[in-house]
Amino acid sequence: MAIDDAITIHLPGSLYRRLERLASLTSQPLERLIVKTLSSSLPPLPDDLTPALRDTLLALESLSDDELQHIAQATMPDTQYDRLTSLRDLQRERSLTIAEQADLDQLMRDANILVLKKAYAAVLLKWRGQSVSLPHS
Repeated sequence: MAIDDAITIHLPGSLYRRLERLASLTSQPLERLIVKTLSSSLPPLPDDLTPALRDTLLALESLSDDELQHIAQATMPDTQYDRLTSLRDLQRERSLTIAEQADLDQLMRDANILVLKKAYAAVLLKWRGQSVSLPHS
């Protein structure tokens, strides 16, 4: 394993002993275990997404906690959701027209972007020490 950067950290003795024991149990070097543990506990960042999606998510990082809460609670507008549901039901019954398929594809993209934004807003809130409020009924 190549090391690009090095950092010195001071761990509480109990945490160090736990890591050391787990490294021994899994027959791997302590450093590799620490890197794997850190990698698996950090949220993914938008860096590996397409430029448009990356920019959409990176824009969330400068928002306030209240703005992030609003995004985390967002839902697709009823008219779009109803159209999406209607097109998916119609797709089960017959082949969609080119216009219907294009409409469905766009609605699915919009829904996927909404889900990504909600998830990233929740991750940012968590890392800021906030909880995500449940939507009001």
